Amino acid sequence: MSEVPVLVTGAGGFIGGRIVEIMHASGAFRARAGVRRWSTAAQVGRLPVEIVHCEVLDPASLTAAMAGMRAVVHCAVGNRKVTIEGTRNVLAAARDAGVERVIHISTIDVYGGADGEVTERTPLLETGAEYGDSKIQAEGICREFQAAGLPVTILRPTIVYGPASALWTIEFAERLQAGSWMLPESDTSGTCNLVYVDDVASAVLKALRRPEPINEAFNVNGPDSVTWFQYFAALNKAMGLPALAPASRARSHAVAAVMLPVRKSAKWALKKFPNLVMGLYQRSALAKKLMKGAEGAIKQSPTAGEFRLYSLTSTYPADKARELLGYAPAFSMSEGIDLSVRWLAHNGYVKNRSDSGHS
Repeated sequence: MSEVPVLVTGAGGFIGGRIVEIMHASGAFRARAGVRRWSTAAQVGRLPVEIVHCEVLDPASLTAAMAGMRAVVHCAVGNRKVTIEGTRNVLAAARDAGVERVIHISTIDVYGGADGEVTERTPLLETGAEYGDSKIQAEGICREFQAAGLPVTILRPTIVYGPASALWTIEFAERLQAGSWMLPESDTSGTCNLVYVDDVASAVLKALRRPEPINEAFNVNGPDSVTWFQYFAALNKAMGLPALAPASRARSHAVAAVMLPVRKSAKWALKKFPNLVMGLYQRSALAKKLMKGAEGAIKQSPTAGEFRLYSLTSTYPADKARELLGYAPAFSMSEGIDLSVRWLAHNGYVKNRSDSGHS
């Protein structure tokens, strides 16, 4: 059987890049990796796959990238314009190219932080947060194209971690190694809905392999029910670090309050005067030292948003994906963390790690 040609947008990113790798390894798909910047193509560039320029805000670029494709996996994401207008452009190009189906990667953020059991029937809720709100609008565009006859399957992954995950793996690894852990167990007792990146890729491949496409939305979650603190402690242990000794609740909240104006000032300065800030950073050793110190303090201090997220007891059952797509997560948290830490160590993110017990 010949390989199915599939364009993956956002292939320079964490999830898109891994989907390309797993497609290639499966032997059933001929992945075309769409990247906006050539500098992001290092991960997929190790493989004998076709890499093309794919700017979702440029219809001509999409038309060229889409030529000859039977399916599209839309992973590209960015600011509000990229997420909303980019999705409309991708779907329009797919329609015009006669693509047989589109897999749209969304997020559980579309539920707006709903608590308790959150199924695909739970109403979507805009909260004012750019990422979640723009993804809701992107899903609305998907439904418009579904109604017009373009098959679009929407996947809503939970907390996607694994090798190369900047947000949920690398950042926590760096914070844990910095020594002062500012997130007490009492504020991190919410449910951490981890899903290993390869399980997300598996859901994509399951959706592509179905004889008939399904114009539905699906939660994509992992197999374990753990708290955020359990995740932090397990990642910490896997990196060979001393047992977590979190700051008290009072201290952690005090630090968050003190660092709030610092965080806002740094964000404002970078937005208003990026060239000046970077110029100072590059020319002045003292400025560089001060900025690095401020950056480290900002990274280590929790935010009010983190406290809210890590306290939520939401669960996102993947029963619908299991029933209609045949999805079954294969990676437990311990397996996913072990693979992640191996990657972190190989790429220099973990210092002085003992490999005992991780052979």
